[in-house]
Amino acid sequence: MEFSQSKLTKLAADHQIRCPTAGSPDPAGASWDLLRLVAGALLVALIFVPVVHAAPPAQELKTVYVVQLDDTLSAIARRYETTVEALVQDNGIKNPDLIYPGQRLVIPSVSSTLEPTAQEQVHVVKRGETLYYVAQLYGTTVQDLSSANNLADPNLIHTGQKLIIPIASPAEPLPVPFVAVGLTPSPVVQGQTLVVKVKAEGIVGLSGLYEGQPVVFVEGEGERWALVGIHALTEVGTHPLKLTATDATGRRTEVLLSVPVVDGGYGAENIVLPPGRASLLAPDLLQAERERLAQVFGVLGRQQLWVGPFIVPAEGPITSQFGTRRSYNGGEARSYHEGIDYDAPPGAAVLAANDGRVALAEPLTVRGNAVIIDHGLGVYSGYYHLSEINVQEGQQVKKGDVVGKVGDTGLATGPHLHWEIRVSGINVDPAQWTWQVIP
Repeated sequence: MEFSQSKLTKLAADHQIRCPTAGSPDPAGASWDLLRLVAGALLVALIFVPVVHAAPPAQELKTVYVVQLDDTLSAIARRYETTVEALVQDNGIKNPDLIYPGQRLVIPSVSSTLEPTAQEQVHVVKRGETLYYVAQLYGTTVQDLSSANNLADPNLIHTGQKLIIPIASPAEPLPVPFVAVGLTPSPVVQGQTLVVKVKAEGIVGLSGLYEGQPVVFVEGEGERWALVGIHALTEVGTHPLKLTATDATGRRTEVLLSVPVVDGGYGAENIVLPPGRASLLAPDLLQAERERLAQVFGVLGRQQLWVGPFIVPAEGPITSQFGTRRSYNGGEARSYHEGIDYDAPPGAAVLAANDGRVALAEPLTVRGNAVIIDHGLGVYSGYYHLSEINVQEGQQVKKGDVVGKVGDTGLATGPHLHWEIRVSGINVDPAQWTWQVIP
């Protein structure tokens, strides 16, 4: 590239180089040849200056959750410590009540304002850990952990979650012979099943009493355990649980515990009955059916028959959740939904949710064609409104066996399966039994 004298003069001025006047032999002035070399070098430097690109902003890692059967948006929000509103906004959900199995949801990040004090520790949750386990590990309580970490649901913690361990307050020691007592979950939601585990030394008997009803314990591995059905309409707050241990000399020792019960957040719905079926709600018909069911549920098997978690007995979306407060034909909501309704086509297979013995297989007035399975220790599962019954009373069944077909018999507005679980006669949320291994 050629440089004119005028360009060289401007370049020299910009870079403070003395430039000779026309015809000047001044050796102290920069020669035009030298100036041309400097200009060439500057041009090469400009051409080959590396281009530095601004680093892209660091992308925030997003958690993606795949919706499972029986999931609700509120349950997912509690599990990941976020809100339904945030999930709806981040995923463009139009109706929060309509999510489906297999749907992928982006979990919005929530910046926690919780900071441990100098005297508190932080525990990172590992796979398989529960809040009860973490509480035992640090000598604190589930309630204190929940409060310190603002947990909406103590049953929903996830791997990698950081938990602040509060300063343990001195707990009153259990009287001899009690060694340890565990309540899971704690607090317990209205309608859930509470598992009580007790370790005691040198005892020959252990009994309990909750809300005036006996709590029956069975032998486990190094401990005794019992199930307590928490009624869906139980008043929110603490409720007394009395445990009585008897040693070989006949001496009895009592412990009084508090069971914290929290609100289930259940909704409400109005059921419009088809013409001619409202008469099935006649008090005498309801009473007769209650008495028949009391005969079935009053039998307490002394052996656990179920194995592992329960399975969902029919394929199809949930049309009515457990615990929903119900009214009929626009009346007052005086009852609640005692199970889960699945929208399945007529004739679809209904499966045994777990191993057990058929305790009832007959038509009922309100529940229609019904099958009830005894899973032992006061745990029963019911399958109602069937079009067909494919088992007989007394028959042993395995998890996944076909027990009937979907129908709309009894007090039903259309073909569906109503599935329920009872613990010592109390209706409890069946969904808990599908994701939690009990005991």
